[in-house]
Parts: sequence; C-alpha cells; structure tokens
Amino acid sequence: MLRSPAFALIIVLVATACSVQAEPYIAFREGLKCSACHVNQTGGGMRTEYGFYFPQTDIQPLLGQLSESSADFSNQVGDNFFFGADFVAVEETTLASEARHAGQSYARDAQSTFDIVSGNFYIEARLAPEKLSLYFDETITPAGASSREAFLMLQGTPKSSYLKVGRMLLPYGIRLWDDAAFIRQVTGFNFDNQDMGVEIGYAPGRTSFSVAVSNGTQGGRDNNTGKQISSVGSVYMKYLIVGGSFAMNESRGIDRMLLGPFASLRLGPLTLTGEADWLSESGAKEQDQFIAYASANYWLRQSLNFRIAFDFLDPYDEIEEDERSRVVVGLEGFLTPNLTASAYYKHKKSIPQDPEGNADILSLSLHTFF
Repeated sequence: MLRSPAFALIIVLVATACSVQAEPYIAFREGLKCSACHVNQTGGGMRTEYGFYFPQTDIQPLLGQLSESSADFSNQVGDNFFFGADFVAVEETTLASEARHAGQSYARDAQSTFDIVSGNFYIEARLAPEKLSLYFDETITPAGASSREAFLMLQGTPKSSYLKVGRMLLPYGIRLWDDAAFIRQVTGFNFDNQDMGVEIGYAPGRTSFSVAVSNGTQGGRDNNTGKQISSVGSVYMKYLIVGGSFAMNESRGIDRMLLGPFASLRLGPLTLTGEADWLSESGAKEQDQFIAYASANYWLRQSLNFRIAFDFLDPYDEIEEDERSRVVVGLEGFLTPNLTASAYYKHKKSIPQDPEGNADILSLSLHTFF
C-alpha cells in the first residue's frame, strides 16, 4: 500500500540509523552544501577548488608516500580554464540464485565481469570569474561517448543565486553515486537521465533551493507545450540536514508526480542519512510506488569509511508481497587524495520470478578523481 508522509518520516529519521551512500556522506558529515565541493550547484561532476583540495588537506591517505608525490598536480590551465575527471573500474561477481514459486524454479548462474562504470571528463570555462561560466561533462568509456551535461551558468545576480541553461542533471533528492539504488533507479533522477531546460537556485545562509523547468523527454526535443518541473530544497543545521523534493511531468498520456523528504544526522564519526519517495502515475498508466533509502557511514579513521545501506521498493500499492530490497555492506578507503578503493557485498531480495533481483553481488572497485 502507499505509505503516509508520517510513515516516510519515520523511515527517514529512524531507519537513518542504518544508511548513506558514496560521496554525499562526506558533505553531510562536514555540514556542507553540494555547491561547496561541486561546480554543479546540486552536486555531482566537476569539483570546485575546495572540492579539489579537500582530500589533500583533510584526508590522511593510506598510501602516504604516493600521496606526497602527487601533491603538485593541478587541474587549472591558464587563469580561467579548469578540468576534472572521474574514472571507476570494477570487478563484480554475481552469485548464483534460485527460488521456487507455484512449483516452478527460477534460477540464474554465477558470473564475474570487469567493467568501467564511470568515465567522465569535465571542463569549466570561467568567462567572467564568479559570475558567468560554461560547463561540459562528457562521458568517455569503451561503451561509447556522450554528453551528460552542457550548460551556461550565471551566478550572483542577485547574491546567493544562480541560473543554468542547457542540458543538465535535474534537481531531486540525494544525488547518490550509486545509480542502482532504488531512489535513483526507479525515480529516474540519476546520472543516465538528463534533460534540456532552465534551472534557478537560491542558497542564502544555511538554506538552499533549486527548481528546474525542462522538456521532460530525457534530453530530447519536445513536441508539445507541457514541461517537467523538478525541485529540491534543504536546511543545514549544525548536526542535522533536512530537505525535500518535488517533481511532476506529463508524457505520453501519463501524469507523473514525485514527492520525497530526506534527512542526514551527524553523531561524531557516524553519519546517518535517509530518503523516502512516493511516486504516483495516472492516466494511460495507473501505478503508485513507495521507495526508501537509509544508510549509516562510520568514519573509522581519516581515510577509511564503513558503510551499511538499505534500499526498499514497493512497486505496486495494491499488490501484496511484491516488495524488493537491497542491503549493501562494505568499506571504502582513500589510498591517495585522488584514489579510493572499495569492497561491497550487496544482498538483494525480490519476488521469486526475478532471479536477477535475488542474485547477491560482490563488488570491488577503484575510483580515481580530481
């Protein structure tokens, strides 16, 4: 059934006692806005000067000698051109799974593969420093090349505001690195889903708010007057961040509406984070979904993080026992200021007829960035 807002807040603020994901936990732990570390005001992509130097000054990497030899690296060309990159290589072992339902067996064999899950190159041209910039985020992997983001951004008119025009990732929810999380995969607000449009934001003091109006076509041209609206807002307190998101779109006869609160709480070395989303579709398709995410990140030392995360999906409000879930447990460590290694075990549970959704995964990865 479709849960109430009160129930979701319990999920977010209580189940936060067991969750968060990838890079956002660092910003939440430090009480920082996304714009402190990223050129993109709503997070992800190229890092600002602060985001570039933060690992070098605030992290104690595991490989100290190698870290010292990379201290002179710079991502600046001339006075007004900056570049950056993210590269993630993984080895994933998917374990065999088998389930039975109504006398029928559903199984899949074990498999192992190497892959590149992220290869992005960023360029920022500061046409008028701190006022006007041109930004490109290009995906470059063996699977092919594509443009993820390309926008012009005007900042500071008025103060603490910005305007973006072009192709961009849309503002909604916590921008996790892991697109397999249900709050990223099911909502559609992930790194594979950009759109053409306009975004405005205002971030005075300890608050921030962003809203975008876009085609609602996942990056293509629009053939009607209807537009998608997506938004996110946050309030930053000393140890607590609370916020919410809203989105609506009409496409191919389907009216789609999303609503989702989120929160993060810092307790010393422990950071708790959670998000809950209600997705309602009507018209040519009638479906109500409930999606939740919770995580706990424990900073073992100034370079090593332990994480446990929980994903939950109820895809059909009126159907019982069709829920999906995923538990992720593992370690992530900074080998150098620009290189992390991680090992995660992902336990998945789905309906018996979904062998892929019941196959556990062991994932090893290297992530280099600047």
